[in-house]
Amino acid sequence: MSNGDMKKEHANGDATNSWHGKAAIADYMEDDKPVIPGLVYKAASVDKLVTICIDCFDENGDVVDKSPFPRVFFLMHKWFLTSEELAVRFLDLYKTCPAVLCKSSCTHRIDDADCKRHQYRCRICQTVRYWISHFPVHFDLDKSLASVMWNLQKHIQEDGCTKLKNMVDISNVPSYDWIRHISVRNSSIRRNRKVSLVFNHLEPNELADHLTFLEYKIFRRLTFSDFKSYASYTQLKDNPKLERSIALFNGLSQWIQCMVLSRTTPKQRAEVVTKFVDVARRLRQLQNFNTLMAVVGGLTHSALARLGKTNGYLSSDIQKTLSEMTELLSSGGNFCNYRKALQEGKGFKIPILGVHLKDLITIHTAFPDRLESDMINFRKMSQLSMTIEELTQLHNATPPIEANMDLVNMLKASLDLHYTEDEIYELSIAREPRTSTSSPPTPTKPGVFADWASGVNTPPDTETINKHVHAMVEAVFKNYDHDRDGFISQEEFEAIAGNFPFMDSFCVLDADKDGMISKSEMKTYFIRANYHALRSSFKHDFHEHTYFKPTFCVHCTGLLWGLIKQGVKCKTCGINSHKHCKDLVVMECRSKSTSCTHGQSNGSVDGIPAKDVTLDTKRKMSIRQKKTHVNQQATQTEGSENQDENKKEQRHGNAIAEVEDEDDIENYGESYEEEVDLKERLVRTEQARDLLSTENERLQKQLRAAEEKINTLQNHISTIRQHTITFILEQMDTLHLQKDSEV
Repeated sequence: MSNGDMKKEHANGDATNSWHGKAAIADYMEDDKPVIPGLVYKAASVDKLVTICIDCFDENGDVVDKSPFPRVFFLMHKWFLTSEELAVRFLDLYKTCPAVLCKSSCTHRIDDADCKRHQYRCRICQTVRYWISHFPVHFDLDKSLASVMWNLQKHIQEDGCTKLKNMVDISNVPSYDWIRHISVRNSSIRRNRKVSLVFNHLEPNELADHLTFLEYKIFRRLTFSDFKSYASYTQLKDNPKLERSIALFNGLSQWIQCMVLSRTTPKQRAEVVTKFVDVARRLRQLQNFNTLMAVVGGLTHSALARLGKTNGYLSSDIQKTLSEMTELLSSGGNFCNYRKALQEGKGFKIPILGVHLKDLITIHTAFPDRLESDMINFRKMSQLSMTIEELTQLHNATPPIEANMDLVNMLKASLDLHYTEDEIYELSIAREPRTSTSSPPTPTKPGVFADWASGVNTPPDTETINKHVHAMVEAVFKNYDHDRDGFISQEEFEAIAGNFPFMDSFCVLDADKDGMISKSEMKTYFIRANYHALRSSFKHDFHEHTYFKPTFCVHCTGLLWGLIKQGVKCKTCGINSHKHCKDLVVMECRSKSTSCTHGQSNGSVDGIPAKDVTLDTKRKMSIRQKKTHVNQQATQTEGSENQDENKKEQRHGNAIAEVEDEDDIENYGESYEEEVDLKERLVRTEQARDLLSTENERLQKQLRAAEEKINTLQNHISTIRQHTITFILEQMDTLHLQKDSEV
């Protein structure tokens, strides 16, 4: 049966509507310009679409003229009815198949090759078989659909046709629990391949492969229902799988920025950028466009693009590659370069999720689901199917990589660390301060970012954090705890810490100060570090502070050096830190009264445990050095003839100083700090005044230039007006002369 024969049968064969009790009315519309070649139906009723789908198959189960209708119909049917409702329609057609199709003498036996009713039932079963073989995920995830299929098998069994019953058997449908339950892993993945878990030692290709595997695991869990929900409501509410995919996209982009900014010198930062550009090259080879978008988006973000000194260390080849990647993913021409590359790609590929979600929203908003007479807009379904099929092709695909699950777990924990764009941009300014007024005061989005992703900034939930931290810690101890004693040494820790930008020092994680880090200590730290993104109680109100006694940084335990403004102090809890360490502190911010009470109850001073011998010893040594320095100055100012007497007084003064030194320094410090704050405010005011003056001069110049342009335009208008009037008068004179000559 050809495509033309199918149309003729649908046009002239409406007598079959009588078994449904319907009048012979027009229940479909043809499409003059099909979206997909071979799909000639613009709209049709649901029953007519089912009938057309059945007529696409012959008795042997072959699709007539290789029509794309069955695939589009089964792919998109959930847009306008449930799978259970569709299966019920097939069941009803099988049970009520009309006898009018056969001759009056037909006995309707299943072994009668000329029985039209049996032939029609065979085509129904062939249609259902096509549905099962091409979309098995529908039957495994939908229990109500499976129930209808068992009912269909029951009716076929009653007719005694074992062949047709086997056609609709769903007992061999593969399991898709990995879609329903995110924690289920593919048992076929090999995990015995050894790779380095250290970022500095990790090859770019290895990193790209494992990022692709991680993207693949999350992307392939997205279902038709997830895409339909987002296209209909344009929000992520009650759509956790899609939200997780977006969180991975943004987390990877932020992680790249943080990894670059965690390096202290421009040359080191350039080396990290170079490594990620090599990662982008490998992602392009793997046709993983979604992760490629996140990587290039992170590298071209304003927080990194403004780093002139860092970019100066990049080779011309790296800069050229980054420019080519940016051009490939550019939104110009509705992402025409990317769409061309995706269309030309064969085999395994991961599309850019945000681009195709925008396509779904655009089509769904522009066209209605139903047309006149409540017919399904099948032209719209055809347009949507091209996008949906591109997004769901990963369900049956296999990535061409071999993953190491320990590295995958390490990457999960690394990408879960959450930072805001403002925090990252502030660190960028700290690494390379502004050298001109042209630098943007706030972070700007790169050109390759999809709007849907850059606007979503959802920190991971508590359950996800705990799961990823547990898996990551287990991977670390599995690969680096060589003696299997349950502890990580400082040397091993320094290697692992490179994967986590701005991670605290070894002594911070070593809570019990025994020189080793246990599993519980590492898990506790990472969980608290992630809660830093979830709880506002970790936000400190730091301000510059001048210290008049030796003070140590709570993050790196280093001494705060300098004469004035040696560091920053939290106004709320009173902890002290270096200026470059303040954004890295992972310590809950409590009020001074609460922290003091808590510290005393645990035998601690200023929030530092008394058993922290290292910090306590450092403080005592600094105090002794300070007193020795004061004593030496006092000794040098005394005359040599009074040395003996002054030494006695000095020893007596030292005894008193031990008691009064703290109060005297604090009193002097408060007054000096107020003076410093006033001077600082005055300097800032003068700077602001200078900026306003400069801005005022610039605006005045613009105003004068605008006035000059207005005067010029007015002169032009006057000239044009004068010429116009002259021309009109000349024409009028000419007309008068013509009339006079005629008279």
